[in-house]
Amino acid sequence: MVKYIDIADDIRKKIETSVYEHGQKLPYEYVLCANYRCNKTTMKKALEILVKEGLIVRRRGAGTFVKDADTLTKLQGEQPFHGLTQTYPKSKVSSRVIEFEVISADETLAHHLHVEQGSFVYHIIRHRFIDDKSYGLEYIFMPISIIPDLKIEHLQTSIYSYIEDDLGLTIHGIHKIIHTVPSGSLDHELLGIPENVPAIEIEQVGYLSNGVVFEYSLSHFHYENFRQTLVTLL
Repeated sequence: MVKYIDIADDIRKKIETSVYEHGQKLPYEYVLCANYRCNKTTMKKALEILVKEGLIVRRRGAGTFVKDADTLTKLQGEQPFHGLTQTYPKSKVSSRVIEFEVISADETLAHHLHVEQGSFVYHIIRHRFIDDKSYGLEYIFMPISIIPDLKIEHLQTSIYSYIEDDLGLTIHGIHKIIHTVPSGSLDHELLGIPENVPAIEIEQVGYLSNGVVFEYSLSHFHYENFRQTLVTLL
């Protein structure tokens, strides 16, 4: 296991068992580095995992704190994770698989998936449809060690249903970054995005309930089809 993942797992366990209580300030990073015998870069990666999971928050000039209990309750109780099939339960959601292969994780993928470089991961490209109308393109990467025995029939329906119903894992949540990127040939051909018009992209990292990263993906959308609901909790 990569060291920063081990560190994140241990700090998460301390939060869950109230060694670090809700609202408590964590030790300074140099203290954590000394306790875990690691360098600053390793510790920053470990804390970044917990920030993305919503367990801790960094306050400029003040330090790093465990989220307050009421905030954690809101995050867990009011923002359940939904895939596309769950988001549109009354619609027909389908997929056409364009690419399905196993590749070795390069440095970038290893960083996003929190795996060792060279680990085997699925590389998936699929075209999503809602009620037979083009909706978006997904470029998905998943570690085989976390999501074993994935088959093309799972890609054609719901990968997340396979993860939760067949593998018995719990999807805890996701971290998304929304931006625009230059559209490519598949965007022009399949999504109908005109040349010289950017695609809307969602960069996404998915986490299981134990904090393990199970997915890194990039989803592209035509601006006319894109809709995203965001909830801000105070």
